[in-house]
Amino acid sequence: MILRGCPTNIIAVTIIFFLYKTGESMLDATTRPYILKAVCHDNFPFNATYCQHIDWYPVIESDIQRKSATYLIYYRILINVPSVILGLFCGAYSDKYGRKIPMMLPSLGSVFGVLLYMASLAYDEFRIPLILIGAAVQGMFGKSTVITMAVNSYIADVTENDERIRKLGNLLAMNFFGLFVGSFMSGILQDISNLLTTYCVVILLHGCTILLTVAAMKESVEYPAKSEEGKSEFLALFNPANIKDAFGVLVKYRPNNMRTVLLVLFLLTLLNQTCKVGEMDVTVLFVTRSPLSWPKSWYGYLLSVDYAVMGLCLLFVLPVLSSIVHLSDASILMIGISCKIVRLTWAAFAFRTWMVYVSVIIGAFAGLITSAVRSLVSKSVNEHEAGKLFSLLACAETASKLFGVLIFVNLYSETADLFSGLAYLFEAVLYICMILLVIWIFKDMKNVGTIDLMQALEEHSSFNKGSVNYNTLSNNPLPVLDELEEQPSYPTPLPATTP
Repeated sequence: MILRGCPTNIIAVTIIFFLYKTGESMLDATTRPYILKAVCHDNFPFNATYCQHIDWYPVIESDIQRKSATYLIYYRILINVPSVILGLFCGAYSDKYGRKIPMMLPSLGSVFGVLLYMASLAYDEFRIPLILIGAAVQGMFGKSTVITMAVNSYIADVTENDERIRKLGNLLAMNFFGLFVGSFMSGILQDISNLLTTYCVVILLHGCTILLTVAAMKESVEYPAKSEEGKSEFLALFNPANIKDAFGVLVKYRPNNMRTVLLVLFLLTLLNQTCKVGEMDVTVLFVTRSPLSWPKSWYGYLLSVDYAVMGLCLLFVLPVLSSIVHLSDASILMIGISCKIVRLTWAAFAFRTWMVYVSVIIGAFAGLITSAVRSLVSKSVNEHEAGKLFSLLACAETASKLFGVLIFVNLYSETADLFSGLAYLFEAVLYICMILLVIWIFKDMKNVGTIDLMQALEEHSSFNKGSVNYNTLSNNPLPVLDELEEQPSYPTPLPATTP
């Protein structure tokens, strides 16, 4: 890749991702509690007392929480299902045509979606339908699925294997810091201002993201493909072959058990994100229920602390574990999962505000999970497969948001009266299953990062196997192949003719 190792490009994509995540976090932290408020006002349009002091009426509170859980499910479906579909197309497209357009689409969708959320503030009778339509618009432009695929593929394009987990960790840290700033700003703006002001700030942030992508981004795909004559890039984006190519990367044969490693990492991504999103939606209901009975804005503060401690862990602890202690990516993954189990067990029994915040601090190392998985994935495939595989991971993360809501919100709704922390304990059991998977495949995960000879030869089908120096190739395979490909080919001499 032409931009490999250039710090300016890494900084540019990091800032863009930070701004996008800040806007996205503000929007999510504002809209989820807004759905609870909208449901309450929809049920009691002429009696504001119920909604302002709902903790005074336990029976009404339980009923509103149950209805709100249903609308949260609708919200998740509309915002995530379309983005999964678009993400499957965008992976192969970005490998051929570049990463810039996939980086811009989600911000455009967020701007259009926010305009609909703002309209819902003015039309009370259409409040819930407008919220759901706005969520659908966000989903149709890809939301975080597409931009996550694009920025991670970009980092894989421009970094070497030995520094990739740190750079991906830094990118994930900006993700968490963006979520921290957005959640914190959401709480502040809702306390000192109103929803309309919060939504205007979200539009400003996404507008800056679009402008920076256009002005500051340099393409990482060395030779972007040209659309065929008479065919637009729009048709190239929605080519069904893109989906086939993406899944082909995941299931094709790879030596040294690498296909099994990829499938396990894909499953870990699905389970981790399912638990993470389910936990977030359960927490909205958990902390606003008695005995905690938090105001809606406090949830934004909790998210901001959660994201801040995970971002700090990625910036300062991850480099120590990787570069100084020299732990493998698989070992770092196990540390992250173990801390997540402790956090969830503690959170299940929290009945004071300080206990909720302590659970967040305990789980700071959980941010290592995603960074380690993405690093392992990027080292398991070749450069021209990065976009396809990261699109699958991003789609799995997004699809799991729907699974998380369906599983954990319904579980919480059915068990909250019995024991409100049961959903957290069920999540901890799933993480125990995840750590058992890592232990099972741990040895193969430690071998990730080496390129098998036969795999390299398959990806360079024009190369003559008989002329390979295997000792040289095993140390630095791709450069040797590239040198051989660059050798000029000469025509075969014509046989001599008899005069």
